[in-house]
Amino acid sequence: MDKDAERERYWERHVGAWRASGETQRAYCDRHGLKNHSLSYWHLRLARGTNAQEGSASLTLIPAVRVPEVAASLPSLSLTIANGWRLEFAGLPPAVWLAELCGRRS
Repeated sequence: MDKDAERERYWERHVGAWRASGETQRAYCDRHGLKNHSLSYWHLRLARGTNAQEGSASLTLIPAVRVPEVAASLPSLSLTIANGWRLEFAGLPPAVWLAELCGRRS
């Protein structure tokens, strides 16, 4: 096995163990003597690689449903993410914030 593959498997194990632990990244890294930014980097890198290999999207899009005018008078937003997270907003959050949220999933 080459060094790149060994390094990837090393970080796959740590990312998997961190996610299973329920700890914050910082707490997990402190406990295992890892650099927080390294775990973050590999978490994102592996997530992107897995999504590309499996052909799955990191965000599940659902069809828009037109609602009657009365109910539509108050803007709202509901986001459902593939791993089961669901975010619902009574009002519309700023577009910049949504872009950051989608770009910084952890």
